Amino acid sequence: MEPRIFIFRPYIPNGGTFMAYHLGRILHQEFGFHGVAVGDERADNGIFDYDPVFPCISVEEMEDSITDDDVLIANPSFSAFDFGIKLRGLKVMYIQGFNTFSLLDCRFDHYVSVSKFVRNFIANTYGIDTALVPPFIRTDTFPIAPPWQERPPASILVSLKGQPPHLFVRLRQLLAQRLPGVALDHVLDGKVPQRELIARMGQYRHFLTMSAAEGFGLMPLEAMGMGTTVLGFDGFGGRDYMRPGINCAVTAYPDVEKLVEQIATVLGDPGYAEALAEAGRMTANSHVYSYKHFRAAWRKQFSLALGSLPRQENLRAA
Repeated sequence: MEPRIFIFRPYIPNGGTFMAYHLGRILHQEFGFHGVAVGDERADNGIFDYDPVFPCISVEEMEDSITDDDVLIANPSFSAFDFGIKLRGLKVMYIQGFNTFSLLDCRFDHYVSVSKFVRNFIANTYGIDTALVPPFIRTDTFPIAPPWQERPPASILVSLKGQPPHLFVRLRQLLAQRLPGVALDHVLDGKVPQRELIARMGQYRHFLTMSAAEGFGLMPLEAMGMGTTVLGFDGFGGRDYMRPGINCAVTAYPDVEKLVEQIATVLGDPGYAEALAEAGRMTANSHVYSYKHFRAAWRKQFSLALGSLPRQENLRAA
């Protein structure tokens, strides 16, 4: 039997689990592992596209059948399952957050962090040194958006992901006092297909992220890729690519008063806002955030973890 890669709940429609799916995809395509999805979810979630689609089994089936030759990919949010100490095989964790778990499963074999903030958090809290691999976005597949100047003036698309509602209420109160004509009425609500979300970002001049805590923060980077001026909180992990005053206008949580000042500055100076958007577009198109870089970096990490190299025919085709 060829070795298997078990990807734990890859079809949950979240960015973190989508990244875990792609780790399994790399192991399948370049190292010859048979891909298996673990969990009740299915690939037809309407949010992301999956190619190939891996067959699904239950958690119990995975626990009963995993062998020393197999690999498990599980995100830190599933640490409560204690797979590290319970299961056989090589266990790999891509740590994409720092607030998605109460206690990290510290018995995995190989850890990789998504950002410098996460890497430092894991080192300081658990004494585990991790490699660093940023996630990817596919700007080469993004739809064409109207030029920044042709988008509605003062238009702002708001993301409240994980945000305590009282802070957004306070922001609206302060903004109404400072800029009475500006309304934050265009708020993302629920999950929409990734392609539709990215296209919507490109219809606005500004993208306001209210998320207080992110391991990295893909949505603001995607907004940058659509030439949209990013405002809001840096989410801590976003500091890897957010440069306030250079490619965005963000601040640290929970300084909502400073955020109001930044929004006022950006809306009051369209030339400045457009320059931020253009610099953000260049950031998003950096090779560091490409799928090619992500794949090469993970090829290296899997080679280290497995003590083996990818199949040469797949390396030539990559």
